[in-house]
Amino acid sequence: MHKDTRMFRIRFRILIGLLLIGLALIATPVWAHQPFFEETDIPPDRPWRIDDPSVSTAIYATLESATDVDVFAFDGRAGQEVYLSIVIPQIPGQENFAPTMALIGPGLPGEATALPAAVPVTDEGVEMIPPPEGTPSTFFEPFTRTSYWERQERTVVLPADGPYRVAVWHQRGEVGRYVFTVGRAERLGGDPAFMAKLRQYWTPVGSPPPGPPLGAVLLWTVLGFFSGSLPFSVWLGRLVARADVRRYGDGNPGAANAWRAGGWRAGLPALLLDYLKGATPVALARFGAGIDGWGLVPVALAPVLGHAFSPFLRFRGGKAIAVTFGIWSGLTLWVGPTILGLTLALAVAVNRTDAWSALSGPVVLGAYLLLSGASGPLLAVWAGNLALVLWKHHRDLRTPPQARPWLRRLLSR
Repeated sequence: MHKDTRMFRIRFRILIGLLLIGLALIATPVWAHQPFFEETDIPPDRPWRIDDPSVSTAIYATLESATDVDVFAFDGRAGQEVYLSIVIPQIPGQENFAPTMALIGPGLPGEATALPAAVPVTDEGVEMIPPPEGTPSTFFEPFTRTSYWERQERTVVLPADGPYRVAVWHQRGEVGRYVFTVGRAERLGGDPAFMAKLRQYWTPVGSPPPGPPLGAVLLWTVLGFFSGSLPFSVWLGRLVARADVRRYGDGNPGAANAWRAGGWRAGLPALLLDYLKGATPVALARFGAGIDGWGLVPVALAPVLGHAFSPFLRFRGGKAIAVTFGIWSGLTLWVGPTILGLTLALAVAVNRTDAWSALSGPVVLGAYLLLSGASGPLLAVWAGNLALVLWKHHRDLRTPPQARPWLRRLLSR
């Protein structure tokens, strides 16, 4: 084998390996528990429902006012052991923050006299779990690189079958953040955007959320542009088909022409890698580095720009469809790609003009974002993405949409 070809294959495999490692990091959850955030208040009439109290679940919650009472609910069995605990994030000003916890349910021995008036009790008993006195111990969470003060914890043997609730409040009406944990069994799961939301959570109550560091935004923007600029279709065409994909079809260095040049052996990997080079840097930046808000706009657009204007191809590139699917996976997980995919499939089924079919997905996605009240940064990413897709297809859009023969026959009837 020629030396240059051998070196090319080695470098290509390294790039694929790095992308796969990045994808694995995206999918790696918190192993110690399933973490969630209190997105809206969870008062006694709208408690947080816990499906299985034996599975370790951590809810990152906040007591936002002097009268705030958070309530969690689950169904239990007689004789079942349920672990309950509260820890306090080591946020400045929370050194002495110590909420009270109470378990409410059938067969418990205590009375409801110490509960807040907002918590209704009928024929249930109560087990109070107050914070211990003295200096709390601390522990460090290596996955999130965060530290906590340990407050109360207790393992309760449930006395009867039935519904149980856990109320959390502060006796003196102090506000602050806490983490309520139930269960010990480790299971995969939790909020996939946990790392992105943790930065905003890790602030004193009432303070404005911090913006992403400028250096991190610049770093991930550069990494995203570099990732998007990797011309996998061209490389795979040379490697698999011994051909230049730019000599096929419309001359576009993309997955479609890689398929034309080398069949599925070149086209399918090219399609997957073009998708991953958009999804990987955006998802890592958002879920791993915690970049969100307006800082995510240049990071999300960078892979599309890199693909469309690749420095490896003298700043010429593809039409940015597969990488568009990728960045919207990084931004919205399955929602954006599903809308794009269904719209594109329908458009291709009824329309013969590829450019108009490719444009239909971003247009419908934009309508969905507007109707669902998407944030300003997300709409800015969509506008930039749409502008790039329009630019890369502007010559082809001169040809008007053309209905498929089956549709013309149907309409003629």
